[in-house]
Amino acid sequence: MTITEAIKKRRSVRNYTGESLSEAHKNLITDFIAELKAPFDAPPVRIQLIHANQGTGRVKLGTYGFIGGASDFLTLVYEKNSSFPLMEEAAAYAFEQVILFCTGLGLGTCWLGGSFSRKDFAGQVNLQPNEILRIVSPVGYINPALRFTERLFGSKGKHLSRKSFESLFFQGDFHTPLYPEDADIYKDPLEMVRIAPSANNQQPWRVILNGYTVHFYQHVSAIGFSAIDLGIALCHFEQSCKEHEIPGEYVVLEKKLPQKKGKKYVISWME
Repeated sequence: MTITEAIKKRRSVRNYTGESLSEAHKNLITDFIAELKAPFDAPPVRIQLIHANQGTGRVKLGTYGFIGGASDFLTLVYEKNSSFPLMEEAAAYAFEQVILFCTGLGLGTCWLGGSFSRKDFAGQVNLQPNEILRIVSPVGYINPALRFTERLFGSKGKHLSRKSFESLFFQGDFHTPLYPEDADIYKDPLEMVRIAPSANNQQPWRVILNGYTVHFYQHVSAIGFSAIDLGIALCHFEQSCKEHEIPGEYVVLEKKLPQKKGKKYVISWME
């Protein structure tokens, strides 16, 4: 499965069969995590696969009723109060790479930022005083029967609920909408950004295309996950560019760029 296929296929799965991951799937996931490095030259992040079933017992891992039947979870841990300016974006980027890898294996996942018990999970990941447990995701075999929460959150038709291309992406400045037919080589990578998951589906990113340079902004949100959501979007964009053999890299520019109230410049993609 290609990256773009995985991005399009991924959805938030809240209902699982209860079956533990096979040893083959566990090994594939842990091997992938072991080879993963955080982007932007960020400090290492700790992504861990943990299991609710231990021997004949079951560990309490509370997800406040949002998730049913999950036996395995991915956790995202990194240094608390890190001085690295893109720590959250880098951590989310790396975590989304694991999510997409699991999607390619045919497994279900669901980003959880606030709807889980950090106390329950902290012991399982041996959380240190200088660390923060930021994100959890169940990972497992999908139960085809929709639960009430999945019906409530609308797990089907996710792409239809996203903002339009031209409301998220702009050409040259924030006053000129960018339409798909004008995005040239970046049409598909930007579409992968558009359909990226985000907290409450707020899509807290805005992008300005200037020639073949792409500027990413954080659309400031009150719910506290804007940087995490932008990191997911940055992952989708770069991985899609790589798949389409579009050259470039992320660079933080210091020169003056278009500004708008409520939009914070974060990073640029340049050839």
